[in-house]
Amino acid sequence: MNLIFRLLRLCALSLASTAALAAPPAGPVPVADFAGLPQVQHISLSPDGKSMAYVMNVEGASYLVTQLPGAAEPKVVLKSENQKYFFQNMRWVNDHRLLVGVLYPGYRYGNATYETRMIAVDSDGGKLQGNLLESAYRFDERKHVPQLQNSVIGKSASDDDSVLVSLDIEKGNLPDVYSLNVATARLERVVNNTGGIYSWMADRQGTVRVGSGWRDKEMRVIVRAPGSKQWHTLATYTADDYAQVRKRAVHPIGFADDPRFLYVFADHEGRSAVFRIDTSDPAFARTLVYADAQFDIHGGLIYSKWLKQYVGVEYAGEYGRQVLWNEQARALQEQFDRALPGKTNQIISSSDDGMRLLVSSSAVNQPASIYWLDRRNGQMTKLLDTRPALAGRAMPMPRAISFKGRDGTPLHGYLTPPWNAPAGKAPLIVLPHGGPVARDVARFDVYTQFFASRGWAVLQVNFRGSAGYGAEFEQAGFKRWGLEMQDDITDSVNWSVQSGLADPARICIVGGSYGGYAAMMGVIKTPELYRCAVSINGVADLRDLLANAQRYVGYEIGAERIIGQWWSDRERLRQTSPVNRAKEIRTPLLLIHGKEDRTVPVEQSRDMADALKDTGNKDYRYVELPLGDHGLSREEDRIRAFREMETFLKTYLD
Repeated sequence: MNLIFRLLRLCALSLASTAALAAPPAGPVPVADFAGLPQVQHISLSPDGKSMAYVMNVEGASYLVTQLPGAAEPKVVLKSENQKYFFQNMRWVNDHRLLVGVLYPGYRYGNATYETRMIAVDSDGGKLQGNLLESAYRFDERKHVPQLQNSVIGKSASDDDSVLVSLDIEKGNLPDVYSLNVATARLERVVNNTGGIYSWMADRQGTVRVGSGWRDKEMRVIVRAPGSKQWHTLATYTADDYAQVRKRAVHPIGFADDPRFLYVFADHEGRSAVFRIDTSDPAFARTLVYADAQFDIHGGLIYSKWLKQYVGVEYAGEYGRQVLWNEQARALQEQFDRALPGKTNQIISSSDDGMRLLVSSSAVNQPASIYWLDRRNGQMTKLLDTRPALAGRAMPMPRAISFKGRDGTPLHGYLTPPWNAPAGKAPLIVLPHGGPVARDVARFDVYTQFFASRGWAVLQVNFRGSAGYGAEFEQAGFKRWGLEMQDDITDSVNWSVQSGLADPARICIVGGSYGGYAAMMGVIKTPELYRCAVSINGVADLRDLLANAQRYVGYEIGAERIIGQWWSDRERLRQTSPVNRAKEIRTPLLLIHGKEDRTVPVEQSRDMADALKDTGNKDYRYVELPLGDHGLSREEDRIRAFREMETFLKTYLD
């Protein structure tokens, strides 16, 4: 048996074998155990439940494999070295054929982009079509070669071998919808773009029924009733008129099996909630389905294939929430929870008849394990651990915290204590999240547990501008980079010190993307708080970031709305750009940036390093990763970044 098969088999262990493997070794946990890719991703059952497919990551490479549950060896179908392209997603088209999306960095008209392509292959590795859409359509004879060729929006009504894909062949950035037969590579247009529509949604019968888009800042959602060819406006509003947004905005999330009913996110008393709309009703009246008084519902509906309906909703909440309103689904969930107590247990894939299931079982302080359940005989078997080296380890729980900022704004976040540390003041890592329209959630996180394993507490605050706490809180961060958003982070540090949780002499700030920006602004505005700072793929020059963003679709409703206007806000942008205040930085700073970053260009950190050098600063280090992207998707890049951080942070925290 060759090395690859031996490695793959190690990741499909029995319950008893996995438990034995999880015995913790002596000494610090190796960096690679945290920074390495999870061993399994994108796991999915075939419609008949007789086979499963997943991506297995082994020694930096990724393998798309298929396997019969219980079989000794998986079948390697595709391999990526993760040097040129990455497996982005995977789906079963029928019981035997797979559709695989791949992503790779590219350039268009001098602009850095991500490109996606589509591969079709049988589950046994046969009938490989390496670029399915190139086979279906000769793009070199058309007006436009689509940048994103992996936008599958659902099954097609044409036949069981076809899917619906969104492609901008006729006019760049304005996609039509096509039915694509993955067996014959036949492509047929089924919906024309009438203008200003950037995304489409189909119902469960395979008919395109919703389109969403914009012109300048005017947002629009169109819909058509079942059996109708006439499009009607479901919602229209101005993106930066927040009174309009609250009253009118809807975000479609899926159709019920009854094609009349569309589920959407919309405002309910200042929070995003789930509503149902009857698309046959000319008034489009909304019926509230589920709301949370404290948190936005920013998750997804839970769909049951065998019950053929939505049965609940999952969203972040404080520690992750799953609400089931269907009695049969709730009874099944209770069985999982009794079998796997103290864990968050979720069905991640099922056969069409619901008799064979894959269940993910995880905890806030534990990585996920995958179980196989055969409901015909009631047997439940552990298939694998996503991170075997960390399975069974006693890792600390993040503690939910709440306090008020200097202006009285309620703020929330999490504090994770160091591993095996006595109570009391601890060296502290302040870890602001990226986005910034995102939020920290209490869930297993390799960055947090890596820092905690090294003896450092981790503080994460959802500063204003974060998602999840209502539109008003989110919008309070727009155009306030480096101002109140930064003050909230500062106030969280002061709170941790005043509460006796952090050693004020040993605090560093670390972040990626916006978090990297916040790390640099932290040592500019409040250098007395921090011993050191780390920026990973961080923003250093806001005006330059805006100038780069102007080349891409959606600039006005994205970067400009959240950061500011390149010209009219120029003075504020200069004052809140770290690159223009490099001379104020005297705190040791580590800069890490991937050359292939398509979200925050590598020039941001290059320019920051040059600015620091020009001031004579000798307490900085710049590390550039030649193949690194924004999320450090390659295992080698993430391991290198973690090792650089560990060496740097130990100098100032230990």
